[in-house]
Amino acid sequence: MAVGGASYNELFEIFWNWSVFVGIIVFGWQLHHSFFYRSKEGEKLPNRDNLKVGEFPLHYHNGKLEAAWIIAPSILIIYLTILIIGPASDVWEDPSVVGVEGVDYFEVGVTGHQWYWEFDCRELSTDLCDVGVDTNTGLTTLILKNNTMYRIDLTSSDVTHSPFFVQWGAKEDAIPGLQTAVWLPIDLTGKFFIDCAEFCGDDHAYMTAILEVHE
Repeated sequence: MAVGGASYNELFEIFWNWSVFVGIIVFGWQLHHSFFYRSKEGEKLPNRDNLKVGEFPLHYHNGKLEAAWIIAPSILIIYLTILIIGPASDVWEDPSVVGVEGVDYFEVGVTGHQWYWEFDCRELSTDLCDVGVDTNTGLTTLILKNNTMYRIDLTSSDVTHSPFFVQWGAKEDAIPGLQTAVWLPIDLTGKFFIDCAEFCGDDHAYMTAILEVHE
């Protein structure tokens, strides 16, 4: 079961490709018309629309063209909308579907404060979860194990925060007085930043921690 950020990476690629395709058509059309219909210096242009002062200009109607530029984008929007509905369950899947806590996945608590993250490994072994301080940056470090599924339980002590696990495309709001959660399928080793993706005050830009993943 592909729970987590993998599907978001696939979505990014699909949206990127469609953006490039549509961009080429739109900007190509604009550039073509900008140069093809550009008048030359001193050239006298015919009054093709028979424009007259005080009169409305002639109205040109092309039903096929108008239908095409309404139907085609609508189909594309509906298609992309259907695509983005699926990954919602990858991030907020019911725990009973993923498996048994302590066997198939492990829960880690994260609390947002102005302006730092507090991590709670619950009763997990230090091999599965540990908290420390990064020697290079002095940032709080959450240490997790590779090839392990985690359910990150979130809350906040003051204002809304949102931890962003960039490499996994996963983030979720940490809201005061509420418990939210996001799935984190750890499949990379190394050190990664955990940033806050929700503006939370003066030092929002510095609300960063380290996620360290070991084998």
